[in-house]
Amino acid sequence: MLNREKSSWTLDEYVVVGELWLKRGRSVGISDPDVKALATLLGRSPASISRRVGNFAGTDRPGSGLKPITGEFLSFWKKIRENPAAVAEAARNARARLELLNTEGPEAASFDVRVVDPQRPGTESVPVSSKEQQREAKQDEAKLREAFRSWRELNGGRLRGIEISTSNSTLRVDLFDPEDNVLIEVKARAERDYLRFAVGQLYDYRRYIRFVARLAVLVPRRPADDLMGLLDSAHVDCIWPDGNGFATRSAEIRADLLGDTTGH
Repeated sequence: MLNREKSSWTLDEYVVVGELWLKRGRSVGISDPDVKALATLLGRSPASISRRVGNFAGTDRPGSGLKPITGEFLSFWKKIRENPAAVAEAARNARARLELLNTEGPEAASFDVRVVDPQRPGTESVPVSSKEQQREAKQDEAKLREAFRSWRELNGGRLRGIEISTSNSTLRVDLFDPEDNVLIEVKARAERDYLRFAVGQLYDYRRYIRFVARLAVLVPRRPADDLMGLLDSAHVDCIWPDGNGFATRSAEIRADLLGDTTGH
């Protein structure tokens, strides 16, 4: 089990503790079985779980608990707080993601779906016509993946890979971002065959994941509008280098809806 006691709390962790608060209120202490179970799932101490329940009490009943929760966690909580079905669904997905993160390490090798280190370089097959092209494509994918990881991970360790063992093969998700809940397939080219292949791979991966996840493809440049339409129709986001960072299709669409066609 991972030890996250010194790590910042994630939205998924807040959600499962919020569900406990709604079910049990402030009646839970460090010896409570539900608190101990969550502590094991989250890789935190029972005292941490109990304190976080107190934060939810201070949020929903000001003056009756500890310091209220704030920021994006509070915004999300307000959206689902009065909808028991939404809370249950959010907690189910959050638990599944947290359970997946606990499958990392040699002791978890028996899991059919487990978290692994991202590959360096990639070994996925790519739709090219010669061994030399395939070797170059793998190198290009590895460079792009590492550039994105360096940009996305301020302190390292955020982006992971996922290994999926099936009855006749082993599948490999290039990158999994648990904070943004997205599976990312990396491709060396932003061309039709590569993008069509990526969409198929992503849908194949998602069949084996026990939570609802977003999908995205990481490519070295923005695809042509027609190919963006292909990804949009498949509900697959697109990520590409942009200046000193990376841009996404989802941000581009949001900007357009707000009347800002620059994407910024």
